[in-house]
Amino acid sequence: MKVFVGLLALVALVSADHVYDDIDWASVRPAHERLQLPENIQKLAQQSKPLGRIVGGTEATPNSIPSMVALLLTAAEGTFFCGGSLISPSFVLTAAHCLDGIIQAQVVLGAHRWNELEDSQVRRFTNQFTQHQAWNPATLVNDIALINLGEPVPLSFAIQLIALPRHQDVTNSFNGASARLSGWGMDSDAATSISPVLRQVFTNVMSNLLCNVQFLGQIQGTHICTSGSGGVGACGGDSGSPVVTGNMQIGTVSFGLGLGCELGWPSVHTRLTNFLDWIAANSDIVIQP
Repeated sequence: MKVFVGLLALVALVSADHVYDDIDWASVRPAHERLQLPENIQKLAQQSKPLGRIVGGTEATPNSIPSMVALLLTAAEGTFFCGGSLISPSFVLTAAHCLDGIIQAQVVLGAHRWNELEDSQVRRFTNQFTQHQAWNPATLVNDIALINLGEPVPLSFAIQLIALPRHQDVTNSFNGASARLSGWGMDSDAATSISPVLRQVFTNVMSNLLCNVQFLGQIQGTHICTSGSGGVGACGGDSGSPVVTGNMQIGTVSFGLGLGCELGWPSVHTRLTNFLDWIAANSDIVIQP
């Protein structure tokens, strides 16, 4: 079901500089879950495809989303790319499917151009991962994971924490709220690689009921959907990236329609209000009342 393809050779794990220099950037592939629908629904989706739209929105102002994290993930099959968010100086939040089979993560913080050595960047290497114990690739539920950086990262103008929902937000559906999706994922279905610069797009949270109609009953209460109206949304390489309303992260990018990203179908994310206790139990985060 995954659409990523590995590198032809493993990344050298000698030192931070060597790892960065030895990566064949053109061969890094996005990680993204895609849901396949029945043939009749696929035909409907193809007919609804908008023309001339860009999935990735617009380029973000450099370092304007300082909690954004780029993840270069080494597996036996190669190197894959996901996004994440910094929720404490020691922990990054991402999607569980990003870490399936992963040996080591290179965590790039404070980046705008993830494949360049920017002065604002801090890079960490870790193999300390915690996937949700009930993550299910077949049903795409509980798609949430934490990466432990080991040693706290220093905060700066380019590296900041994102706020998580409070306990009082658990009953909030966020339906109709304006949400920002950000990431280095592919900016169109025609793209052959992920974006070299951080991009963002604004859309609205939609009800799970309406989202479930389009995904034929696959949407669960632990999911939160954003509208794909106008051909916008998450795409390959955006997995694990944050969905933010106001200054609070409410979701983590999980999956989309298997036919493509520009068809106007919703993007589906992990609903964080369902996992506050899990996050607190597996990190140093204290969830606010």
